[in-house]
Amino acid sequence: MSLRSQSDPYIIGIIDRLQRAGYETYLVGGAVRDILLNRKPKDYDISTSATPEEVRRVFRDRRTMIIGRRFRLVHLYKGRDITEISTFRKQPQREDQTECPKHFDQAPENMIFRDNEFGSALDDAFRRDFTVNAIFYDPVHDIVVDHTGLGLKDLENGIVRTIGNPELRFEEDPVRILRAIKLAGQYGFHMEPATEAAVRKKMELIHLASPSRLTLELEKILKSPYTSQLLRAFHEYGFLAHYLPNLDEVFDTPQVQYSLALLDMRCERICGGLFRTSLSSAIAMLTLPFVELHYGETHEPGGLWAYYPGIESDMKGLIRDIFHPMCLTHRTTADTVCNLMMQPKLHALKKFRDMVNRNGYSSARELAIIQNILIWNIADFEERCPVPERMSRPTIRRKRGRPHQRMSRKDEKDLMQEDELSATMDSGCEMSPNYEEGGDSTAEE
Repeated sequence: MSLRSQSDPYIIGIIDRLQRAGYETYLVGGAVRDILLNRKPKDYDISTSATPEEVRRVFRDRRTMIIGRRFRLVHLYKGRDITEISTFRKQPQREDQTECPKHFDQAPENMIFRDNEFGSALDDAFRRDFTVNAIFYDPVHDIVVDHTGLGLKDLENGIVRTIGNPELRFEEDPVRILRAIKLAGQYGFHMEPATEAAVRKKMELIHLASPSRLTLELEKILKSPYTSQLLRAFHEYGFLAHYLPNLDEVFDTPQVQYSLALLDMRCERICGGLFRTSLSSAIAMLTLPFVELHYGETHEPGGLWAYYPGIESDMKGLIRDIFHPMCLTHRTTADTVCNLMMQPKLHALKKFRDMVNRNGYSSARELAIIQNILIWNIADFEERCPVPERMSRPTIRRKRGRPHQRMSRKDEKDLMQEDELSATMDSGCEMSPNYEEGGDSTAEE
């Protein structure tokens, strides 16, 4: 099977259009890595010789947006899907790194705060983080380009190796430490000795990374079907103590082990096409055992709780404590609490007619199904727990050129329900609210 046949035709069309406009363009990063490993990419990143402004001119018939300050790139929209298009970079000059973010008392000597110095494809490859992430692919002509000469070999042997001096690369961007461990945890790779030594030596630098970037990485981890593997790898390398210290402190307790068992089962069902990669569902599975411990009748895994006024607020506080110092959005936390609060009703198998089309029911059902497999053992539970129907109300839009008219209360309520449903069905691409502060995911992952 050729690599081209494994690539998304829509993405091939974007690359072809940029090439026809005269710009050298490749598929880059994690998508190439996954295609070469015969895995389906979760998203596609494109790198080109065109500047962000030139990319916008090429796609003037489509919705585009230039985002980011640290790393400027273009978001190309197709419905709710976003394709990131970045410009080839070269290593930035030291004199461009004098501006220090507000959350730093003093800028580390080698840390990069601006990465917008454009270069060639060769420059771009050698300023990336790891050899397995520096492989370029042209799906239009079906050509693989490995500028470092080590990417394909390391991918075949399952090796995580930095490009250049490992300590220097982690000082330039501490988030690379997180990504090195992610590669080891998600793919079962092992780090070459110098890279592993640098990861352990420079691990505390992660506290200097932008909070918005760290939260965005957390969202990616939780939406991934490999959440449990990544959390275990973080704990094994000692990184979890710096990233999610409250979770690391209780990692060996029965509650965390039950959380990992829930997430393991979720991974199996996602890979089997049965579940979605829902953010709120993953958070609910990670926090459920702690809710059972604090509010459950038996205080043990699988034990349920009785409702009392204010329990939702208490659950939100518990979720914030578990994920401290990361800051989840209010909507994500509210969706998670909704999933958790449905568990007693789903266990009782009552009032389905009223619940099936409620916001959050799909994610709550997934959690209940896994709980039943692991602990409840209710016969025919999945068959008796109905699949929600898709709600298909048309979106209410105002026509251009007509005077502003206030919606009726019924229309406003319907529109609000649609917005909440879209937020709950969170399997699509999401952005951190502060994404602008550190949008260099294309360059590194």
